[in-house]
Amino acid sequence: MSNQKKVVHIVPSTHWDREWYLPFRRYQPRLVRLLQKVMKLTDSPAYKDFLLDGQSIMLEDYLEVLPEDRERLKEKVSSGKIVPGPWYTVPDMVIPCGESLVKNLEIGRNLSRSFGGGQRVGYSPDSFGPCSQLPQLYRLFGYRYAMFSRGQRFPEGVDPAPCFYWEAPDGSRVLTLQDAYSTGLGLLVPSVWRSFDRQLADAEHCRQVFQLLMEGQDRQGCGENRLLIVGIDHFEPVEGLENVISMLQKAFPDYEIHHSTLEDYFKALEQEQGAYRPTAYGEQRGAFKNHYNLSNTLSTRIDIKQKNREVENRLVSFCQPLYAQNRAVAGFDALDTRPLMERAWKLLTASHAHDSICGCNCDETNDDVLHRLTEAGQLAREVEKLEQTVLGSRIRKGPSAAAIVVYNPLPFSRSEWIYGKAAVPYQISAQQLVTAGGRPVEGAAVRQTFQKRRDIETMKKDEYEEILADTTRCPLGDMTEKDYYTGVEYAFYAENIPAGGYRAYYLTSGGAQSPAPVQAVSAGKNEIENDCYRVTANKNGTIDVTVKKTGKVFTNLHWFEDDGDAGDSYTYSPSGAHSDTRGLKAEIEASADGHKAGMTIRLAYGESGARVRIVSKLTLVEKSDVIDFETTVHNESVNHRIRAIFAWPGQYANSYSDTAFDLAARPVYERDLDNPAQILTHPLRNMVCLPGTDTPVVFSRGPQEYEAYQAGGSTHLALTLLRSVDKVYRTDCLTRDESACGVGVRWLTEKSGMLGVYTQSYGLYIQQDPAEANALLNRSLAYQLPLSSFGAYTAGTEEAEQAFIQVEGAVFSTAYAEGPEKKTLFVRIYNAGTTDSNCKVTLNRTFHAAEKVDLTGARTEAVSIEQNTMAFRAKGGEIVTLKILCD
Repeated sequence: MSNQKKVVHIVPSTHWDREWYLPFRRYQPRLVRLLQKVMKLTDSPAYKDFLLDGQSIMLEDYLEVLPEDRERLKEKVSSGKIVPGPWYTVPDMVIPCGESLVKNLEIGRNLSRSFGGGQRVGYSPDSFGPCSQLPQLYRLFGYRYAMFSRGQRFPEGVDPAPCFYWEAPDGSRVLTLQDAYSTGLGLLVPSVWRSFDRQLADAEHCRQVFQLLMEGQDRQGCGENRLLIVGIDHFEPVEGLENVISMLQKAFPDYEIHHSTLEDYFKALEQEQGAYRPTAYGEQRGAFKNHYNLSNTLSTRIDIKQKNREVENRLVSFCQPLYAQNRAVAGFDALDTRPLMERAWKLLTASHAHDSICGCNCDETNDDVLHRLTEAGQLAREVEKLEQTVLGSRIRKGPSAAAIVVYNPLPFSRSEWIYGKAAVPYQISAQQLVTAGGRPVEGAAVRQTFQKRRDIETMKKDEYEEILADTTRCPLGDMTEKDYYTGVEYAFYAENIPAGGYRAYYLTSGGAQSPAPVQAVSAGKNEIENDCYRVTANKNGTIDVTVKKTGKVFTNLHWFEDDGDAGDSYTYSPSGAHSDTRGLKAEIEASADGHKAGMTIRLAYGESGARVRIVSKLTLVEKSDVIDFETTVHNESVNHRIRAIFAWPGQYANSYSDTAFDLAARPVYERDLDNPAQILTHPLRNMVCLPGTDTPVVFSRGPQEYEAYQAGGSTHLALTLLRSVDKVYRTDCLTRDESACGVGVRWLTEKSGMLGVYTQSYGLYIQQDPAEANALLNRSLAYQLPLSSFGAYTAGTEEAEQAFIQVEGAVFSTAYAEGPEKKTLFVRIYNAGTTDSNCKVTLNRTFHAAEKVDLTGARTEAVSIEQNTMAFRAKGGEIVTLKILCD
């Protein structure tokens, strides 16, 4: 380090949890007061800037109350006095999907730019452990720097440092600082644990605090540039900062101390010569045995997590691709659904603030989050239905005008059994399902359930169940075929549905069909079987699985573990109580119906008033190599955690699970039940697996938390199904000790006790041959996103089946369109492998140009085009966005 003066950058800020221990509407008046104070302070030329906590939604929340202040606020942002963004809300990094993180940054950037400014540092002050691909996302938005507070992880043998390079799986790097967002607060207030809003630190206290801070940063190995952020949770700015800076400048002439900005600090940091800058790779969730990243928020309030996933799936995988696939529609009745999607995205990303989506809040706040997610889901469902209607109306009439359209949201051909209900907007005596060529669909079962009026009430309620329940829609005289809804229930095998496209199957009044004889599925007293597996239930409810292709048998799988939880909504903390269901006697029923075989396993334990009943329904479908589990917990007990356990023979060094745009490896440790630091829970979205041959892949439609540990010669995958706590925050958990700020419980919660009935869905796939990362993730997406079906009135000119998009060599994320004519399409894919991949994207649209772009839309690289196929190379871990200009 040189002998020149150390430069201390002092940046005033706040950490503004929009909703947390109080609901948003109670915090909003305080936000208004905060921003009014900020605008008064920044009227002074000496007050350089105020950091708005990495988010921009605060601007909207303020203007909702005082819209007349828009121009004043805009002037403050455009002049750099107030610095919002880069996020819309500072999110949790592992519960939202990758597209949600992209959208959050996109909305935040656009909102900040609409005010003429915005943060150019990837600042996420209190997210509970950043995901592996965040450096790449930041670089794709044009940000070279990052700062976060929780979770730092270096390779073994590398000395840690607060300033480092953080590298994503594709090699993208950002210069990063890991530090608290409140380091400099002591310069203004003596202690946050006293009445800090009524006291200012005296000069001697300021000098002492500054000296201690500099000595601490010397020990950490900080270089010539030092950062002190003056702010903390819900801290409102106070007068006197410039006087403090002036006093410190006189007291410490060996330091250059000034009011600065986060970006200026990083620019200066970047110019330092000879400073130690190690490299950290991938996700930054702290040491694997460290709970500072509050990892058990993954399983708090599972109802919020489930609703979030439902909305994300609908927007990302159905609404946006359907909108892109449907050509622009003109005419009096046409509706451009993109603004509705954008509104749904804002409601969704507003719910992704780290405390909000994690559920570590008061009950009123969690109610608000769930309601907002429900609103986003309602908008997304209506958009999906509107786009389905457009798609159905474009399809040509076949043997009849009434059709069941099967839609494939993924860019590869798929075959699945379809079980559905639909209200078809046409009168038909629905007795038979046929192809466009009139050939009966083998084994299809069709049952007509109603025929009702399609009338003015259609504008109010038009889902199948809504029409079924409406007893007023009786047919009238002189009705045409178009004046009816025909209700049908159906089951059939949809074979080779085109990639990213659809196929129409037509309903006719021909001879009634009978399902083909069931030969591939069967059931015995405690056993079910299809063409891939035989599943046998043991007396205690565990199962033995025989893989029919290899003859290998895996025994005593899928039992349940119930551990007492003395923690809070952030962190699991073992209470010492532990039980599992292997010592119980289960009630077992098995049956085969049509092309499905099912088995129900019932277990119960606990005393009256604290009883727990678990009902697990296992399903084998003909031609499917996945065992489906639907497990329902009837919970009457508080402060415990229930997990499903798959104990697999052998000891594995790593487990793998997916997070945003990545498949991450995590070490597997020997479990020490007496050491709470060994409770090593991790995130997943769609899957978790053990590597190799004859190994389990557990797909998830709900659970987002797992643990992998070694015990008794086996590797256990533990999937958290339910976590019940009655405390929002306590300071003395075994796994997280914050007793220095006072021992005890701060806030209680009733609804996080999760009393009632909760259901989780997941599946077991036993891979005979190791799949590469992209193939494995595509399999998990196929489980997460089954083929969908809907009723349609066909009267268009398009073919009865069409592909839309096909992707090779990568994992599909989403497709979307821009512009009133939808002439500009975007397709996003990623290579989850560690080596380069030759990728191809084929589009069923004519286009004249295509290129790789970053997440601002700027060109980064050309792609090769041959007819309607784009070819390019994706680096290992690379996220690729294609911009396609259609004819």
